[in-house]
Amino acid sequence: MGAIGRLSFVGVLVGSLVALVPGGSSVAAADSCADRLTEQLACWAEVIKDGPVVITLDEPLAYEDVEERQHQDIEALRRDRYPLVVRVQKDKATGEGGTALLVLAEGRLVHPEARIDRLRPGPMRALKDAGLCVERTLICELIERKGDRSAPLDGKELIDAGLAADVTSHVDAIGPGKDDGKPHADTSPGGSAEQGGQKQGNQKQGGERADTTDDDPAGYGSGAWTAFWMGLLLALLLLAFVIVIRRSRGPVAVGHRAVSPGRALGGPTRAAPAHAARGGTGSGSGSGNGGGRGGGNGLGGAAVEGDEATTRLRAAPAPRYGRQVGPRPTHSRTAVVRTELHPQGYVELDRVLRRAVWAEPGRPPPAPGALVDVTDARERDSEVLYAFPPTAARHAKGTPR
Repeated sequence: MGAIGRLSFVGVLVGSLVALVPGGSSVAAADSCADRLTEQLACWAEVIKDGPVVITLDEPLAYEDVEERQHQDIEALRRDRYPLVVRVQKDKATGEGGTALLVLAEGRLVHPEARIDRLRPGPMRALKDAGLCVERTLICELIERKGDRSAPLDGKELIDAGLAADVTSHVDAIGPGKDDGKPHADTSPGGSAEQGGQKQGNQKQGGERADTTDDDPAGYGSGAWTAFWMGLLLALLLLAFVIVIRRSRGPVAVGHRAVSPGRALGGPTRAAPAHAARGGTGSGSGSGNGGGRGGGNGLGGAAVEGDEATTRLRAAPAPRYGRQVGPRPTHSRTAVVRTELHPQGYVELDRVLRRAVWAEPGRPPPAPGALVDVTDARERDSEVLYAFPPTAARHAKGTPR
């Protein structure tokens, strides 16, 4: 926080209501306050009952004549236990209305480079009628325009005279913020030692805060970094999920599976599949007290005691050698294959080459020169014949080709 100034109102700045001056000549203490100065005085007099009021002059404020009702509002602002604070920023002019507010305010926060407009004789008389500047105080003498004193005052003159506090040393913020316009050195009397001690204390006690804020890249806050790390974590989890799914869908290995504990102790064994029995080169059988310990398998001929050889074979689809045309007709003729039927080719029937299609998908077609039974196709206007395996009984009787 900024150093404590000479004025007693600085201690109540935290949590105060800030009134900003929008474009034009208006000052607002709350959204419900109007734009005219005379109406704003009534609004501030009502608001100050709940807490301090801080008015920031961002634009010059024109002076307006006040009536008897506004005199009561001014008196309420002066007598209330909560202070009225007026703040003037760097390179900002107060206007005559803003200067009158500085006279009315209990606390004044002024930038050294702010411009304080002097009051003409008319507004000065109005201040006296309102109970202000009745006594020739120092601030009333400085702000009065007379003779050669018509140029605006610098904020530094009010600070040097002890009539206002330096806004650069009495207003501060905890945490990162925009440029607050603080000078690197204080030129006001009595302020150099105070601000120098404050800088030394900040270097000793607040060094850790400077280190933590300067290390972060510009434009990246804690929320942005949190979103970045959360997105990276989700991407890694998604990648791990894809890897697990791909591995679970891998090919089935061909090999032997270890025997289960129950079967090793003499439990019932599973019979070998038929295709495994047909493909073996040897067979073995045996019986024993252990419920099949001396039994052999038909895959290699060698019996393994106490183990069951289980072969996991990948089931491949049976190849299709021809076209599926339905049931075989009863009436057929015999022909000689002249070209390979894959599935179509040529057969010789009655010394004429005819085109035929092999009609047994589950059996390979015969080689050229072999005999086949042929029938007419079921489709109308089709010159293609259906070729089937020859019937053994017909050829045994010597059926002509």
